[in-house]
Amino acid sequence: MSSLRVFVLLPRALDAARWQEGFARGEVPDVTPYGYHFAEEAGALVSFSRPTATSGGLLGVADKVVKRLLGFDIRHAWNNRRALLGADYDVIWTHTEYEHLGIAALRALLRMDGPPVIAQSVWLIDVWPRLSDLKKSLYRYLLGRSAVATFHSPDNKAVADELGFQLPCEVVLFGISLDSFPLRAPNLKFDASRPVRVLALGNDRHRDWSTLFEAIGGRPDFELRVGSSVWPRRFSADNVHVGAMTQDEVRAAYAWADCAVVPLKENLHASGITAILEAVALGVPVVATLTGGLLAYFAADAVTYVDPGDAQSLRDAIKASAKDPSGALGRAVCAQRQMADRDLTTRGFAMRHVRLSERLRANSGGNCGN
Repeated sequence: MSSLRVFVLLPRALDAARWQEGFARGEVPDVTPYGYHFAEEAGALVSFSRPTATSGGLLGVADKVVKRLLGFDIRHAWNNRRALLGADYDVIWTHTEYEHLGIAALRALLRMDGPPVIAQSVWLIDVWPRLSDLKKSLYRYLLGRSAVATFHSPDNKAVADELGFQLPCEVVLFGISLDSFPLRAPNLKFDASRPVRVLALGNDRHRDWSTLFEAIGGRPDFELRVGSSVWPRRFSADNVHVGAMTQDEVRAAYAWADCAVVPLKENLHASGITAILEAVALGVPVVATLTGGLLAYFAADAVTYVDPGDAQSLRDAIKASAKDPSGALGRAVCAQRQMADRDLTTRGFAMRHVRLSERLRANSGGNCGN
């Protein structure tokens, strides 16, 4: 069989060539966004979309308004229409609903088809209850034009199955780059003479900074470092240090931490999984909110889970992780084993896409099953 020809429609601002330059400077974790280039190890030929520049003036305003009203990016699809509508590729990969809904809308408007689309969604199912009936009908129709819907979480898939979309739905587990976050053996040395060192990273809309601050903010027995650009300014205390971090600073912060904490609001899309995976790879024990289908990635013997919105339980779990280094070490080792068993890396993420794509090709774009 000939090599699988893949076209990846990245989010509009991402430029694969510039991303590679950023990787060489140590600014981003993989050679290409989300490590899709690893598919080439399986013999696939991978090409990436051209970025779509954000225009100035009235055109830029109109562009933003249309994107906001539609909830997807049809302009970016239009700018890459040759690849999306032609016969040069066997499959189209997308990273979010902004891209795959844009492809479907473009094809519907032009009354043209193209290679089968793997419609990967991140936030779509979370926001579904808040959509208007008109948007729900539109999105159902557009989703039906793709070959398969994929999600990072079984919680997303379960709701999608209940909604009865007219296409198969699958879970494709996410992964992180071991090029930038190589496995490091856990080596925990908690010093009871100092505060517990806690690290929290992330900019996702479902981070629960309020519960984290309630749990340990202002408490001298904890020192909290937060790597985020969306931490609310009102959550200020002497033991809380906030700021954006470079990749080098992130790795140094993990080496500093006694534990990593991923506080989450209830969600369906495995929010926080990137931060959890980075901490696991670098041998740091993890305390996380049990929501979003995270158990599909790590069992409760590998990550300490707490209920959403429970500040007392979160504080107790952080303290217990630091005061019981033997137990924390065991969980960290177990987490690395589960990460390896499930191949929760960007290489594994790309290979899961390749296997799904080969099934689509074998079935000539038909129903590939669940």
